[in-house]
Amino acid sequence: MLETDSFDGLLVTTPFGTNELHTAVTDQYCRLLDSYNPEEILTVAASPTSMATFREMLDDEVPGAAVPRVTSLVVQATDVVNQTDERAILSDAIRRELVHRFLQDRDWESEYFQQAAEQPTFHADIARLMETMGWQNGSFDTTPELAEVAGIVEEFHDWLDKHDHMERGQLISTAMTTLMETERGNETIDAEAVLAVEFEEFQPLDRGYLATLANELELVCIAETDASVRRTRIEPGTVTDHVSFSTIQSGGRDEPATRPSATAAYLARRSVHEDPEAGDVSVLAAETADEQLEKVADEIEQLQEREGWTYDDVAVALKQSGPAVTGTIRALEQTGIPTASATVTGFGDDPAIRELLRVVRYLAASSDARQSLLSDGAVLDETILASVETMDGLSAPLRRWATDSSMKARIAEETPPLDARAQFGNVKRVFSMAEFVEDTDFLDTTWESFATMLERAHEYAPQQNQTRATDLDGGVRVDHLQALKNGSFRAVFVLNVVDENYPGDPSLTRLFPHERVAKMPDYPGVTAVKNGDVEATFPTRSTASSRPFRRYHAEHARRQLAVGAAAATDRLYFCLYKHEDTALDERVQPSRFLTDAYRQLPWVTEADDSVIKSERAAEEYLLSRVDRELADVRRTNSQDVTVSLDEFEADLVEIQRLLDASGERGGHLRRALRTRTEFADGRIRRE
Repeated sequence: MLETDSFDGLLVTTPFGTNELHTAVTDQYCRLLDSYNPEEILTVAASPTSMATFREMLDDEVPGAAVPRVTSLVVQATDVVNQTDERAILSDAIRRELVHRFLQDRDWESEYFQQAAEQPTFHADIARLMETMGWQNGSFDTTPELAEVAGIVEEFHDWLDKHDHMERGQLISTAMTTLMETERGNETIDAEAVLAVEFEEFQPLDRGYLATLANELELVCIAETDASVRRTRIEPGTVTDHVSFSTIQSGGRDEPATRPSATAAYLARRSVHEDPEAGDVSVLAAETADEQLEKVADEIEQLQEREGWTYDDVAVALKQSGPAVTGTIRALEQTGIPTASATVTGFGDDPAIRELLRVVRYLAASSDARQSLLSDGAVLDETILASVETMDGLSAPLRRWATDSSMKARIAEETPPLDARAQFGNVKRVFSMAEFVEDTDFLDTTWESFATMLERAHEYAPQQNQTRATDLDGGVRVDHLQALKNGSFRAVFVLNVVDENYPGDPSLTRLFPHERVAKMPDYPGVTAVKNGDVEATFPTRSTASSRPFRRYHAEHARRQLAVGAAAATDRLYFCLYKHEDTALDERVQPSRFLTDAYRQLPWVTEADDSVIKSERAAEEYLLSRVDRELADVRRTNSQDVTVSLDEFEADLVEIQRLLDASGERGGHLRRALRTRTEFADGRIRRE
């Protein structure tokens, strides 16, 4: 039996891929305005990156000069904690540093971890798992290794508490405890009604917090069906499987208004609608991944010239976060296109940060090492360094360097406005880190200690998303798909729509192999999956594998693709490439989800010289998968590799279905398949 949260309020559900979400949000907000003033209505989104979207959605509905009061769960919880708790909330960079120091020289109980600790990424992987556990606040008492990590999380929180600190993963549970104290809760919330949007993304802890937050207030929740990507990472089923409301309303089944939204609806629900005849959906193909970005940059410039669109009318979406996003930002900026991101700060690539890091390394180094640093090609003013070195502390000397070296003026003069604003923000983060070290008695206030912290922050910045929005605009938005959810852009380029990404492999952790994770019922993610879980969560049926774990995460990848498509209002581009840019020049297959959509949706067309040119080409691409699968099977005889026969069988079943539906052409392709199989088995040789 599923555990159900009960709410005294109204739940409105709307279908994904239509305009019903916008209509439901504005209608319910206007209904609440009939009874309350704008400042008495608290609108809460699931993610900080959605705050601007819903604020803009409601801005025209409030009377006069009033503004809608829009926040997110974590931002609102932060406000509660800041008003009622004296502990300092750690930034992501500082938390990462403290976790690393906390884990140093630890003796691991698990034999598995004793061996894994030899790997260079072990501490970073443990830190990421600890963060996930902290946000979910669940029970991890079945798998011994997870129980050990859960114990470390508890020790870490106790250690932080002794030093009057807390991490962001504790915010919601801490704020919920505060709100349960009636008097303090009433003082902190100061609202009469709560409108919860993106309710389909509220995780179990989020729902508990919402129930506490909205206690004795009028509550309206709006959920979009077949749209969850954040919650379904850790919880199967629809959100309505886990909640009960006193009143439930279902939104209308409006037809999608544009081709991008109709494509999104097909990817999410496999529902085929009539051609809306508005908007465009194109496949943009290139030879390599690098050429793919070059084509995207060219198309963005052409949209500016032909259509008169601005850069912030455009978004570039990726499945992965961290390095994938920062690498794309770097590549686009090298072509002269300004970029913005709501989840990545660019800390690791910022020239101002690299300059401050060189200064810190110089001040931390010995006399001999300093000469080497001065001769490495970096220009450092020795006069300023000499004056800085005589100062006490860390933050004041760094500020002096920034002032005397005219860093602010140089950033403003040499950097475009959008990048300059990001660099100013990153410099402030370095100052804050220095102040934290100065004010924390369990950290050494030395240049050597701070150099280690700053180097680690610089090294790992691209590898993990920031958890709060940076609120930048003015450039092409580059982000992972989840961060673009509910956003609205005239053009969206979804990159790397190849089978290696969609569906790709489940990406949960590097600590354990997939086979092990799939058997962990208490892992903080969807792992021990049954067939019923897949069917209850996703209406789509893709042939990825016969194993429920693989099927679940394949359908989740398809859902992510749908969310990215839904962010486009006028033009949607599915971008892919033919070959890996490696010495082997390996052939890359278009995503099976894209080839499926290409067959079913007549408005999906080709941009430039696409690799998917016809139904025949789509079928032949699917058929060519057997070459790679057969090669993998042959490798098992000579190499220590494991091949999933379930996945191989799934590919063959999909190809068989295509052949059966292709008439006479299917007969020709079936003979080609038999020939390929016989050739792989050595029964046929090329003359």
